[in-house]
Parts: sequence; C-alpha cells; structure tokens
Amino acid sequence: MVWWNEWLRGFNNLDLPEEKVDPIDPILDSMEENGYSYDSGNDWWERIWTTNEGKETIREVYQQLENGDWNKLMIGYGDRIFYEEKV
Repeated sequence: MVWWNEWLRGFNNLDLPEEKVDPIDPILDSMEENGYSYDSGNDWWERIWTTNEGKETIREVYQQLENGDWNKLMIGYGDRIFYEEKV
C-alpha cells in the first residue's frame, strides 16, 4: 500500500453525523390545502364556515398545545366554544 492510500482513506470515511430531519406533522401537512389559514394572533389554524346566507359564521380551529398534541375547536354563537376534541 502506498502512502497516499492511507491519506485518502480519511476522505472516504468521513464520520459525519447524520442530519436529523423532523417528521412533518400530518395535521400541519394538509392545513392549507384543506382551506385553513394560520391566525398568528391566536396561534392556531382556522377555517370559517357560513350559514343562513352569511348571517352566521362558525370557526373550525386546530390549536397545537404545548405538549405537541392538537385540539379541534368549533367556535361560534358569540365566540363561544361549542365543540372541543383532542386530535
């Protein structure tokens, strides 16, 4: 073996740490394509449903909790939460 083989071996065996890629949250992955928009003031994703020819509106909200879980809320009738579910 010639001297440069040992020298070049270091270039071929770089022990670089693997770059970790965080998996995409499946809920976040489809928000925009499902009609949700991000409300930065409330820190949640929402879409608005209307009924009675626009006289009533309901907000369907996904809110991520500090522990990473998600809540789904339905808000309407004077900004009251009338439905809540952990997703």
